[in-house]
Amino acid sequence: MSTLQGNETRGDTIIRRHEIKIKTESVTDETTQEENTVLWPSLRHTNITMEEIKSKINRSREAAMRDNHCALVYNSSRQAWRSSSDAPKDTRAEDFYRIDSASRCGVFDFEELMKPPPSIHLSAWEKDYLSSPHVSSPRDIASPIHSTIELITPLGINNSLVMGSEVKFKVTLFNYKKELRTEGGDQINVWVTSDDPKASVAADVVDNRNGTYTALTRLPWCGKVKVMAVIAHHREMFRMDFYTQRIFKASYLFAGSFINDKVAEFTPCSPLPYIPGHASEELCNLTELNGEPWYCARPVKVKFLNCSHFSGTRRFNNFDNLPLSETETWLRAINRTNTPLHIANNISLNVIPDVTSKETTLPLPKLRCDERDLSSTFDDTNSCGYFYKDEWRPFTCQLPPLNSSSIVQCLSKRKVIFVGDSNSRAQYESLTDLVKCIQKVERTKTAWHATLLCEDETNNISISYLVHSYPFLASHGEELPIGRTVSDTRLLDSIPSNGKYILHFHHFLHLAPYHLSVAETRLNLIRDAVKRLLDRNPHVIILYQSAHYVSGLNFWTRGGIFYVELQKRILRGLGDRVMFVFTWPMTIAADNDDFHPHIAKSFTHLFTGHICGRLLKSTP
Repeated sequence: MSTLQGNETRGDTIIRRHEIKIKTESVTDETTQEENTVLWPSLRHTNITMEEIKSKINRSREAAMRDNHCALVYNSSRQAWRSSSDAPKDTRAEDFYRIDSASRCGVFDFEELMKPPPSIHLSAWEKDYLSSPHVSSPRDIASPIHSTIELITPLGINNSLVMGSEVKFKVTLFNYKKELRTEGGDQINVWVTSDDPKASVAADVVDNRNGTYTALTRLPWCGKVKVMAVIAHHREMFRMDFYTQRIFKASYLFAGSFINDKVAEFTPCSPLPYIPGHASEELCNLTELNGEPWYCARPVKVKFLNCSHFSGTRRFNNFDNLPLSETETWLRAINRTNTPLHIANNISLNVIPDVTSKETTLPLPKLRCDERDLSSTFDDTNSCGYFYKDEWRPFTCQLPPLNSSSIVQCLSKRKVIFVGDSNSRAQYESLTDLVKCIQKVERTKTAWHATLLCEDETNNISISYLVHSYPFLASHGEELPIGRTVSDTRLLDSIPSNGKYILHFHHFLHLAPYHLSVAETRLNLIRDAVKRLLDRNPHVIILYQSAHYVSGLNFWTRGGIFYVELQKRILRGLGDRVMFVFTWPMTIAADNDDFHPHIAKSFTHLFTGHICGRLLKSTP
């Protein structure tokens, strides 16, 4: 039953409260500016109006009320986000269903959510995308049907270009009304490819901020090549993501398990201290336990449970029925099964050898990758290399062959530690396959979210995989105990001042559903810990694997383009023992369509090719 007076629903109360605050739609009005600032300190720097929020709240409420189950949940107010029982028993099953329903039905107190943004100041990306009004029609977004790509570079005889030359293209975006787009912010990917030989290279794409994009790359092999271009993500999708992340902070919450020998309870958890239905004083700050920021609502069974009884997490379903426009709801519903939005073109190029040479591919660089300054990997761009017959070839240096004997020699007397998610585990598996070490932990299922260890006692090699700390999204079907996760910073601080270590980190898919401040905080913590480690141990190598591209419109991977820039910006400048394993251009060139790229072994080849030669030189 609703706790509100009379027949007034909770949704009516929300609307009425906003009506009191709304005097005009324009944020340029002096009075509205003051009121907006009270609710949201940085609202004045956006094109988000209280009128927009009001209309979307009304729409989401109406949608909820059309679902009988959601109507009941919606009217239960703040209690929907809590256990319904303070009795001494295990209520986790009913707690999960109750809170998951609140998440799915969209039971939010919007005033409560808007007051504390994840950060006081808007990021440059937020300022850009939130400066636009929300999209009102699907016909306003960029259309792959009407958009064009044209060749800018002059051609020679028979549409030919000389191998090794640069080639430039211009992409012009039109919407579904056939109108020219006049602002930038869409993610455009361009790459050149051929079937015989099997080869591909990504292009650097410059956003001209007027609806046009310039793509530039090199042609490193001979033959007939074709040009591929896709609208990877729309500006309007990014705007919607930044809007929802700014208000809701997350696309997923977790069920935090609190348990003792008598009772158990689930409460909602998040990496940000904003939990729906709970004031700040009702939260457990579990950051010290997790090693990185983590917060859960306090249990209602206060006679039996407190914050110290936290034992693990399980992920709820994603937020649904959010206060979005009809078009934004449609955009949000598009999933990764959709065909990538290819911009059709008939560009066909004939790449011919240089008249002075009979070579059909560019000569490999003379510089070996293990002689390259690792800090320069942070300067690599989308066109930093290419695939040729399934082999990745950087333009800056030559990778040595990847084989078991050289890898074993390289890793002798060293400990290799992978920290991250399933893509980190894929690197663990790739490397252990090469080393042919003995697995010390029996893996009993495919979805394995626990420590793995492989050892080669003859060559004194230890390779391990550790699960990164919360949030860890793969805990949907089962609880992930706190003891199975490892804090990046604690691990770094635990490495002694002697001993030879290679530490590999990767964060992307499990942080992507959250406001970018979550990733920014974690990366800054890692940077500080890496610096401390490098100062005390001269034999450590740090590898950080970048975000990767996944074709399709899935919201888990939409922020990849921002994550890459964030990772580069925060982690660069740490010296010649820190490598940025830049997988983004590799996955664009390969037109990767999987959360777990099939070219994972090429990532292994990339980082081992950069570090193994220098490790052997440094071995006493």
